[in-house]
Amino acid sequence: MKREMRDTWEARHREAAAGTPEPSLIEMLPLIPRGLALDVAAGTGRHAIALAGAGFRVVAVDYAETAMRVTRDTAHAADLPIMPVLADLEDWFPFAPGSFDAVVNINFLDRNLVPLLKNALRAGGMLFFDTFLVDQAASGHPRDPRFLLRHYELREMLSDMALLRYREGLTVYSAEKQAWRATALARRV
Repeated sequence: MKREMRDTWEARHREAAAGTPEPSLIEMLPLIPRGLALDVAAGTGRHAIALAGAGFRVVAVDYAETAMRVTRDTAHAADLPIMPVLADLEDWFPFAPGSFDAVVNINFLDRNLVPLLKNALRAGGMLFFDTFLVDQAASGHPRDPRFLLRHYELREMLSDMALLRYREGLTVYSAEKQAWRATALARRV
């Protein structure tokens, strides 16, 4: 990752707490088999904390050192089974094939990483993927097309998996907050 991007994320996480998990993850949690989960681009751990609270052992990976410290401290204080891992997944994927029962990828899009995420799943493991659609560029952050899915692109990326749930469209969080998203839950066959 470029140095200026890393500095931006480090600064964002300096003042951040874990925050509220994405509602789509909470909705899909009952469908995901318990075991070892990977939280990709975990930030300060909002999804890792939700996973651990639901009975998962969690590996939370992010390249922001500040975020991983917050995640570690939060997990320790709440006695949650979360192991923070500091890694830039664009440069190095430190996980062996078949390591995880679940992989959670929210608000992060690196198309080159998707095959590695799928391969990191055990047979029968599930990938939960939820990120922004191209429509989001007109209404807010992010705007860079590299980080926005085309319509049905996520479905195509997961075409070699058993697709259990899929949706695209406008997600309304409140009267003030909404986002264009694609969400999928798929099982490795």
